[in-house]
Amino acid sequence: MPEAPTTNSGNSYFNNNECRSFNIRLGTGMKRLSGIDSTAPFLGQLCSEVYIVNKTGQTVTLFDRSDAWGDAEAINVSRGFLLDDNDSITLRGLTNVNQVSAKTGSGAGTLYYRTQFFSSNPIR
Repeated sequence: MPEAPTTNSGNSYFNNNECRSFNIRLGTGMKRLSGIDSTAPFLGQLCSEVYIVNKTGQTVTLFDRSDAWGDAEAINVSRGFLLDDNDSITLRGLTNVNQVSAKTGSGAGTLYYRTQFFSSNPIR
């Protein structure tokens, strides 16, 4: 009997439930969350949700940047979601972490986030 794959690389089996942790330095300019290094800022990590922890020292505004809405802030600033310092939130209904953007009100700080799939599924 063949052994079960232990990685997604080079196997016919693919585990879609890969979770990854990241952090990003935010300032007052809008910045997309990414799962890729800063040389490829518009690429992201596939996920159905992202868990975000604000450690910037200030309130962060989060935006949904789906392709249908374009730049959510430019269209309507009321689509922003405020996240207090030392608070966390899980945003669901995504297909990629780069659909979420964030910025601070003033100054700079670090936002931590984890991409994930299926965390709200019931235990069977």
